[in-house]
Amino acid sequence: MTLIFIDHKFQYELERLFRNFFPPMELKLSTDRADAQGDFCLTEKSEFSGGVNLSVELVCDGKRYSMNRTLPAETPDKEQEREMSVLLYKALREYTGHDLPWGILTGVRPVKVLSKLTDEQALQSLLVSQRKLAVARRIEQVQKPLVESIPANSFSLYVSIPFCPTRCSYCSFVSHSVDHAAARLEEYLAKMTEEMKQLATISRHLGLIPDTIYFGGGTPTVLSVEQLKRLFAALEYFDLSHIREFTVEAGRPDTITAEKLLAIKQAGAGRVSVNPQTMNDSVLKAIGRAHTSEQTEQAFLTAREVGFDVINMDLIAGLPTDDFDSFAASLDTVCGLSPENITVHSLALKRAARLFHEGAGSAVGETERMIDYAHKKLAECGYIPYYLYRQKNTADNQENTGYARPGTESLYNTYIMEELQTILAVGAGASTKLVDRATGRIQRITNHKYPYEYLDRFNDILENKRQIFSFFV
Repeated sequence: MTLIFIDHKFQYELERLFRNFFPPMELKLSTDRADAQGDFCLTEKSEFSGGVNLSVELVCDGKRYSMNRTLPAETPDKEQEREMSVLLYKALREYTGHDLPWGILTGVRPVKVLSKLTDEQALQSLLVSQRKLAVARRIEQVQKPLVESIPANSFSLYVSIPFCPTRCSYCSFVSHSVDHAAARLEEYLAKMTEEMKQLATISRHLGLIPDTIYFGGGTPTVLSVEQLKRLFAALEYFDLSHIREFTVEAGRPDTITAEKLLAIKQAGAGRVSVNPQTMNDSVLKAIGRAHTSEQTEQAFLTAREVGFDVINMDLIAGLPTDDFDSFAASLDTVCGLSPENITVHSLALKRAARLFHEGAGSAVGETERMIDYAHKKLAECGYIPYYLYRQKNTADNQENTGYARPGTESLYNTYIMEELQTILAVGAGASTKLVDRATGRIQRITNHKYPYEYLDRFNDILENKRQIFSFFV
């Protein structure tokens, strides 16, 4: 399929919308009308005296679909882009015979976008489905007191541990086998400690107060007990007297031990994640995870015994070889364990994931059934949705949603997803996000992606972090 863009700058948005109808598909992008051969989609903007004409021509499998719209000349570019997106959506809907639950929305943060619109605007202008709008509105309500509780001049600290025992087939995150990284792991931890010290100095100088801490990955518990303790000790560079939430993604059950959980608990963490992704052992094997569902349950029970009273568990809808009945059984089992938080992800196949190239995943419509079941089942079990985000190439154009028992919602997850609080980030691939809530201004400072880059160009990272001063001063 060739996507052709003639005389407009809407390429990014239109390509993403097209991919929402056709997850992982090889697309050729062009600005040459001569490429309108075979299967193609041509989008064009033409100006004339007093107006602008937008048109979409889709030719696929020998069928042709044409849409056009004329607008006044003074129509803003953003509105022209929306109108062009609606034309493309309608052409693709005619061809495929189905709607997208999020309409023409393509961004990561639909709740944030929809919070600025009326229901009529969301339904009519963005073509969002009623059921997705209802979820977004519910999340807005749940988040309101969390937003109001954000302390002035506060920030969250994110610590990146980009190592795993092995790489899962669906994974697109910056993560590396700990065995391959062993030669430089100690050096990496030392540099992280140095970066934490620098951020503590900067935050004190600016009068910024640590509010939440989040150790993510990768799989932080791939580190030894002593390595974890060393990183936790570096937190003492910060003023921890105002910390309201401290999370560690324990992650894969095959890395979790009572000793590691005890070290995490003694460091002050009150929230951990034990992430099975599925409770079906054959599906676990298919996605390259070496643990079993029995190990997941044991890791969960161990976390309870150590004293964690807020535990999150992740599941993924749409995994290869999984089906609706298997997913429902996994969710029912997790609900039976009664964790405080359950996060339900939709499979997103990105280019960095092995499954992207294999084209594996559930049948069309199956992931949507799974997500709908999860929303209904979790409501019945007393969970409420409290944050939501979307990714590219997500199965059935679905989303990732965090559910919680009331009063146990993760502050960090809420703040980072809705861009409500500054995040100071440490480690390879970590992204610092500076937020001025008064003006809405946001600036990102991204660390080098891979651990070897992080180590070899560490002085660049320290220098880049000095941009924090200019943002707040």
